[in-house]
Amino acid sequence: MKLTEKIMHMTRRLRLLADKGYYPSYLRHQGVRIGKDAVILYPSYIDGRMPYLVEIGDNVVISLHVTILTHDATSAWAGDLIKVGRVTIKDHSFIGAGSTILCNTTIGPNAIVGAGSVVSRDIPPDTVYAGSPARFVCTMEEFTRKNKDAAAHRPLVEGCHYQHPYIPIQRKDALKKSLDDGFGYFCARLPNDKS
Repeated sequence: MKLTEKIMHMTRRLRLLADKGYYPSYLRHQGVRIGKDAVILYPSYIDGRMPYLVEIGDNVVISLHVTILTHDATSAWAGDLIKVGRVTIKDHSFIGAGSTILCNTTIGPNAIVGAGSVVSRDIPPDTVYAGSPARFVCTMEEFTRKNKDAAAHRPLVEGCHYQHPYIPIQRKDALKKSLDDGFGYFCARLPNDKS
């Protein structure tokens, strides 16, 4: 690698730390195919050896500390063999924090991979998988119904008022108090009050 290429590489790496929107651009430059409105949080790792084998669809969310591998070197113990395969994450899928996606897998569309999962085989459309190895949990229809039912009996607040560290202490305390009996939900807008 030439000195100018090394400097450009280091500049791009430093921007990852300073500019949250830069990471998808950086990955595209490395050869990853990324669709519209995809969110890929840094630090996540996409196999640096063959990033061009990764395809991420539209409206995909990849959370923090996700690892996507396009190779598997464990087969080297069987001789001079390293398994190589594509990874495709289709439209409207969500990959939870700390998950690992192994080579030769396809996820979704409209699929959820729970936090900390290890995906070693294809995840069908419209499903939720979690665990190590990732196993079927429920359909997206069941998942949606379960969360809507739970939200009817839990605190519901507009997330934009709470998702930064510099909110007034009264608001922080109110949110903490509302969660004394368990969890609640953030939403973009509160539903219209019909009372």
